[in-house]
Amino acid sequence: MIANNIHSKYLQSVNNLSQRNLGLTGKNPSVACMIVDYSKSSEGQVLSYGLTSIGGSPHSEVNALNKIKKNKITNKTVMYVSLEPCMKESDCCAKRILKSGIGKVFISSLDPNPIIYKKGLNFLKKNNVKINLAPNYLNNFKNINKIFYHYQRNTRPYVTLKLAISNNGFSKDYNEPNITSSETQYYMHKYRLTHDAIAVGYNTYIEDNPRLNSRLNGIDKNNFKFVISKINKKLKKNFNTIKLNYKDEPKIFLQQLKNYPINSILIEGGLSTFNYFYNNNLFDEIVLCQSAKVIKSSKKRYKLNLSLLKKNLKLYSSITYGEDIIETYKY
Repeated sequence: MIANNIHSKYLQSVNNLSQRNLGLTGKNPSVACMIVDYSKSSEGQVLSYGLTSIGGSPHSEVNALNKIKKNKITNKTVMYVSLEPCMKESDCCAKRILKSGIGKVFISSLDPNPIIYKKGLNFLKKNNVKINLAPNYLNNFKNINKIFYHYQRNTRPYVTLKLAISNNGFSKDYNEPNITSSETQYYMHKYRLTHDAIAVGYNTYIEDNPRLNSRLNGIDKNNFKFVISKINKKLKKNFNTIKLNYKDEPKIFLQQLKNYPINSILIEGGLSTFNYFYNNNLFDEIVLCQSAKVIKSSKKRYKLNLSLLKKNLKLYSSITYGEDIIETYKY
């Protein structure tokens, strides 16, 4: 009998591997799969692993199976996968697993998509493949793919508000273009990578001339780019207008997003845009990047009421980058 802690180790491994292509798999979640053989060792020998491909297909199980020859699979070969294998009428992961001869599968999480939910699991069970579902304490896959789970349950994009502020709460410095450090800006480019779309207000678009992309070495993601404006404006190539008056109801914003294939949107500013979404409770999390510097050359209208925000929301995480602090808040 294989020790339970061995299964836990491999389940945690596939969950952690799921982060590798996060934000690069389109509307599909970022999933990882590992194939382990126990013929020669109770600790197991990893035969292969696979990730959801960039763009969303092929899936992780197919990529893992394609790396090994069928004669390497024995009656002691086990598959670990962070999300339930998909089941469709055509070629799918569940059928590929059955065809491979693997007789035992450990699954970290069930698919929240009602079209997929438990179908892959039940298909494999029906065909005598032993299925083991991870207990909740091992299932951090839901947190890693929080955007995917949110979209499946709420049928609207996950909305993240981001704002950079000084130590004394100002979001604009008339003397310097950047409030936070280059290290913090790099971190936020990684954050951009996990979102399908990025939006700014029209004033920020004019003043900052932003590119609204993820600028990381070796990664080129073409995020959807939105400018929030009261009227349609002539914008740069590949930029789209979201027509919104800050007196409008939030549903007007969400209705316009339905025209685009996105699971998530990162709204970056400035303060008027931030306040609209915050005051209308149209967000799922807030990311505040607070620098150590004190801004003296700004105006009152650019000052965030930080004490009120902290009173109304719960601090979810806090990371220090040099002299900057990046905090995430949720209800």
